[in-house]
Amino acid sequence: MYLLRFLGIGMDCLSSMILLTPAILLILKLSGRKLISFHTVLLLLYACVLVGIYSVTGLPDARYCEFDFSCNAIPMVDLLSSPSQYALNVLMFLPVGFLLPLLWDEYQGWKQVLGFCFLLTVFIEAAQVFTFRTTDIDDLLTNLLGAGIGYALIRLPAKKWRWRLPVGISNDYEEKYDQWSYLVLILFQQFFIQPWWSPFFWDTLL
Repeated sequence: MYLLRFLGIGMDCLSSMILLTPAILLILKLSGRKLISFHTVLLLLYACVLVGIYSVTGLPDARYCEFDFSCNAIPMVDLLSSPSQYALNVLMFLPVGFLLPLLWDEYQGWKQVLGFCFLLTVFIEAAQVFTFRTTDIDDLLTNLLGAGIGYALIRLPAKKWRWRLPVGISNDYEEKYDQWSYLVLILFQQFFIQPWWSPFFWDTLL
């Protein structure tokens, strides 16, 4: 079951990045940054991670958006019965906590990283009101745990070996504002374009 699920997520990510990659490169170009750099590679990886999160969490899109409220407000109620689901939620946000300090100067502190992941998770849980998914307090807790682990995995070695973070940043405008441009771009693409683009792409290819 998990193999098929991961395959579907991978297919979503691949089809999405075919459209998102040129759009992200255009934003970089307009920001006056080099297109060929390690920073660009990390940025595209970050975009792919966000697309994967969108796919995993089953957020609504323009084709399917129907109010269906279901909520769990009791923390860790299913921990013993489905521990793998908790582990997957932790792993899902680990790359976000890892990549944010590598990409943007404003996310060098754990409060900023967890603050962003908190807002992103709240958005996801609120959006799931319009899907068949359950709005769950456990998702918030595990996502923040994953982001915290990811942050520690890059920040502690960086402090020990005195790595300069973020990687390759020299443009103040991009440091402060472009992260939100990428996020809005990805959400727009996933909501309005991906529901029709992905089936068309894979039907044409296969």
